[in-house]
Amino acid sequence: MARPVQLAPGSLALVLCRLEAQEAAGGAEEPGGRAVFRAFCRANARCFWNSRLARAASRLAFQGWLRRGVLLVHAPPASLQVLRDAWCRRALRPPRGFRIRAVGDVFPVQMNPIAQSQFIPLAEVLCCAVSDMNAAQIVVTQESLLEHLVKHYPGHRVWHLIIQSFWMD
Repeated sequence: MARPVQLAPGSLALVLCRLEAQEAAGGAEEPGGRAVFRAFCRANARCFWNSRLARAASRLAFQGWLRRGVLLVHAPPASLQVLRDAWCRRALRPPRGFRIRAVGDVFPVQMNPIAQSQFIPLAEVLCCAVSDMNAAQIVVTQESLLEHLVKHYPGHRVWHLIIQSFWMD
């Protein structure tokens, strides 16, 4: 069994809510997480009077965006501490059009990878290959199919034998 993988270690969650004026003007459409992240970074990077906060904002990495307005960010530990301190002092600035309701540490989520078998059903491979080739407007011939399989499913040295037997039937 594969070893567990930790997701989102060293991250902060920012629980955001849209300002009422923004909700009325913007309708039901929610902005994308990356746009909200960039707006958050811009708002805090502009704090030239607080160089630690501005530097910490420039070191943030987008980790994810969850429904209901939760922004996940990642940064080096010292930068995350600057954000925590700014939140405690009410100096952390929200992205434009939002209010920060809460900030908190995200404990790593553990994922147990599911192992895949080495077996790929031939019918699945052939259907996917023909579908991909059709989508790319490539005429499917024995030669073009063989090229596609060799390119997209490397390591299977017997493709030519399989295609010949398939094509003959």
